[in-house]
Amino acid sequence: MLYSCNCALIKSLRSASAFPFQMSVVLLLTFACSQIVAAQSSNRGANNQTQQQRYQGQANQGQQQYQNQQRQAGGQNQQSQAAQYQQRQSNSAVQLTPEQRAAQQRAAMQSPANQRAAQEAYAAQMQKKIVQPAGFPLTPEHTKYVSDLLSYWETNSNAVSKYKCNFRRFEYDPGVVKYRDPQNNQLAAHTVAFGEIRFASPDRARYETTRIMEFTGPPQQAGGQAKYDPVDGDMHLERWICDGKSIYEFDFELKRIYDTKLPREIQGNVAESPLPFIFGGKKSEVLQRYWVRSATPKGVENEYWLELFPKRAQDARIYKKIELVIAKEDFLPKAMHMYDAGYDPKKGNEKSKYFTFENRVVNNQLDKFKDAIGMFVKPKKPNAQWRVVERQAPGNSQAAAPPQYQQGAQTNQVRQATGQPQNGQPQAQRRQ
Repeated sequence: MLYSCNCALIKSLRSASAFPFQMSVVLLLTFACSQIVAAQSSNRGANNQTQQQRYQGQANQGQQQYQNQQRQAGGQNQQSQAAQYQQRQSNSAVQLTPEQRAAQQRAAMQSPANQRAAQEAYAAQMQKKIVQPAGFPLTPEHTKYVSDLLSYWETNSNAVSKYKCNFRRFEYDPGVVKYRDPQNNQLAAHTVAFGEIRFASPDRARYETTRIMEFTGPPQQAGGQAKYDPVDGDMHLERWICDGKSIYEFDFELKRIYDTKLPREIQGNVAESPLPFIFGGKKSEVLQRYWVRSATPKGVENEYWLELFPKRAQDARIYKKIELVIAKEDFLPKAMHMYDAGYDPKKGNEKSKYFTFENRVVNNQLDKFKDAIGMFVKPKKPNAQWRVVERQAPGNSQAAAPPQYQQGAQTNQVRQATGQPQNGQPQAQRRQ
């Protein structure tokens, strides 16, 4: 187009010298051609810009689609990797033998945190099973009588700085000895233990057996006594000592002293011992731990009988109830009967332990002197062959389980390994 306009313009100029009018026409035509050319150029520029915008939009759309495809592919890869990981884990778990899985579980439970959590969960579960015994709540008159009795007992106990006595312990279990006295149907004890108890206020105590007898046969004649023979050796003996911060449990068979550090919350509280109430009784603590009622039989004088039922799970797993006999002469425990947690004669469970406390001595001057020089209550290795093993009490749920009732667990494992009989011990007659 531009070329054809230029040719026309040249031809016009050749003839313009003769005709001025024609010259003006040529100039107008030249201007018109330039405008046409500019317009066409502008249209081509606009078309090119529109086309470029269309191409850019298509390019942006393609890039967006590509990015979406990449993200989808990445998500699929992640899902595939997760599935592969789960499959590897599943294959690994399948390859574990039952023994290996059990070993992993035991290893996990060995951590202190897991042990505490398991103990707390067990204690909480057991606590839910504790219910108020039949006969409670008491009448107002009965409640006042028990309250006054406990108050007087606490006042008398506070005056005791040194205490010692001898004791006898009768253990009953028809699964061990079934013999009963034909005259009164009294079950014979399978063991009778003799020992000594010492206490130094406020938080030191010693409990030990010095001799054990075991049931060996019924009476030789009607109305006679069952036969009991002493147990040879000292591996059945028991001893524990509390110095206020630790409980030292003696294992005579393995010749070890287990030094159990007490949690701070029960340090100095000797009431958390294998024998509740023997070392004094605070009224508030007794009522917090037990449902208490009077149980003195008719016709009994010079004695106060109390029946106590545990409120705490850690006590209830050891005994179902306790019968405590307080002597009127010194207002100290004279006897105590502890019934097994599963005690139920109708179901054949008559396990129990009956204690008598004799030769009770309070605030003796010689005992005070021995305590002053550290000889009254003191943990000491019997000989050089003994070894001290330190351990930390995990907490109230375990610490409240007295050493006396835990003793023998490790010893029995040794007996099982050597094929020896477990818990062989002596027996005797129970007081009604």
